[in-house]
Amino acid sequence: MRHLSPSIRRGFTLVELLVVIAIIGTLVGLLLPAVQAAREAGRKSQCSNHVKQISLGCLNYESAVRRYPTSGEGKVGAGLDAMNVNSFFTQILAYIEQQNIANQMNLKQPYWSPVNQLAAASMISTFVCPSNGLTKDEYGGTNSAAVAAGASFKFYGQTHYMPVAYTDLSPVDGTRKKWSGTNMQSYKQGLLSYDQSTKTSSAMDGTSKTVIFFEDAGRNVQNGGKRAPLLGANTVWVRTSGGTSTPIVSGDANWVDGMSPDMPVGDGVAMGTCPNRWADPDNASGVSGAPWQESLVPRTTSIINNTKTPLGGSAATCLWSQNNCGPNDEPFSMHAGGGCFGGLADGSVSWFGDDLDVQVLRQLSDPADGEAPLPY
Repeated sequence: MRHLSPSIRRGFTLVELLVVIAIIGTLVGLLLPAVQAAREAGRKSQCSNHVKQISLGCLNYESAVRRYPTSGEGKVGAGLDAMNVNSFFTQILAYIEQQNIANQMNLKQPYWSPVNQLAAASMISTFVCPSNGLTKDEYGGTNSAAVAAGASFKFYGQTHYMPVAYTDLSPVDGTRKKWSGTNMQSYKQGLLSYDQSTKTSSAMDGTSKTVIFFEDAGRNVQNGGKRAPLLGANTVWVRTSGGTSTPIVSGDANWVDGMSPDMPVGDGVAMGTCPNRWADPDNASGVSGAPWQESLVPRTTSIINNTKTPLGGSAATCLWSQNNCGPNDEPFSMHAGGGCFGGLADGSVSWFGDDLDVQVLRQLSDPADGEAPLPY
């Protein structure tokens, strides 16, 4: 009888294995950028949704109170800085489904007061952009009340958005002409005031043509503000209620001078404010552009996302630790695509490219310029 020999099994040769590995590597190399792009698209969409929630929260606040929440800061008299006890974000907490945190805040007192400190340690996801991979939790500063309470999150909660307090861009040539002495120059208050004096009727150009806040994400350090939370220092502090603004004076039972060790040093002023905290009224800012571009005609870099590269800025232009440079108090985002989101006074959201003309940006920031709107 004839026996058939069993079939011989062959393994892969080394060359075949190398070819398969090369093919897999090529496919991964082709797919990885697509996966990363898809993830960023998801983060960008989530950020847009946060802007929408904040915009609607502001609009709902206005519907309930008949006035807009304050921006948190502004100027009075001969250009003297004015600050509200409460930030824009503190005021809208109850209108973005954060009633629990709102209930913990005593709005008569500043956020560094012992009665408010622990609530200010809340990290509120609506106030941060998931595309921002540079900013770390510790940049908000350690919250001593949270440490004492044994809380898992021991820092002040941050925000990646900037209420528009004013713009001081010239309608003639786009340069910055800031308030000087008694001369307001090109200074125009944004729709959100420091003293709760504005309504929808204040948006004379239309609520759909007025930006109330921009993204301001990407801080790579903790930047201190220039305002000292000390009565009699460089700022007038006010408290608002029902549209009435009252200056805070020495002896006010609800005021706590900012002598907490949690307050950073900023711009040479000891115990300065901290603009990246959602509870700090100094997170509002003016739209002015990078300091090294203020007097250039025409500007050679955009106002939105100014000095985006290299990360951290450059000594040849300006470092992000300098006021108005990069994400330090100017419209800025870490999104791919060159631009940032902004929330409008009608509750809508818009994407603004970083090639946006300076005059368009000025018009969007000024609620009553009275000009024919430029396209964007």
